[in-house]
Amino acid sequence: MIYIVGLGPGHKDYIMPKALETMKNSDIIIGFKRAIDSIDFINNKKIYINKLGDIDKFIASEENENKHVLINKEKTNKNISIVASGDPTFYGITNYIKSKSVLEIEVIPGLSSFQYLTCKLKMPWNNAHLGSLHGRSEEFLEQINNSKLSIWLTDKEKNPSALCKILHEAKIKCKVVIGENLSYKDEIISEGIPKDFINKSYSSLSVFMVYKFDE
Repeated sequence: MIYIVGLGPGHKDYIMPKALETMKNSDIIIGFKRAIDSIDFINNKKIYINKLGDIDKFIASEENENKHVLINKEKTNKNISIVASGDPTFYGITNYIKSKSVLEIEVIPGLSSFQYLTCKLKMPWNNAHLGSLHGRSEEFLEQINNSKLSIWLTDKEKNPSALCKILHEAKIKCKVVIGENLSYKDEIISEGIPKDFINKSYSSLSVFMVYKFDE
């Protein structure tokens, strides 16, 4: 069985009990370095990957083993957990793995970084636009103009500093919130107007929130 396991924002306190149980019952746990390092308290075999394509060989191996079991009527209890930060169905790895495997897959949800940040701020997010800028060219300004509140996953290029520069140059009247290393000991949550954060350095995996002021 292949499990896709959401780890939440990072700290073990925010990993769902079902996710912990699944990983502890897995023969192999696979994930990117940041995700694997966050579960150092679990002693099962772990394997680092550097890119999504590295997962393919494990999926193929599991499929071949499954065919062998069907032909020879043998029993197997081998389980693979593929771990990811946040919730794996929100711009996560679920679609990629579904496209690569014909085997049954179970997805274990995780607390999203959006949920974590808005709870820290005690801010309802019922009507927020949710977006990801991870390697995407989503129309950032268009969505900002159409939304009172929008929350974004950032990447190395479209980082909080670059986004604040875009907002400032477009003269968008708003407050921004930047959440870095959420749930970790070095967590930083910054609030202000866009020009406050131009030309500063931030974690490439920050959460970026824009709250537009009424005109």
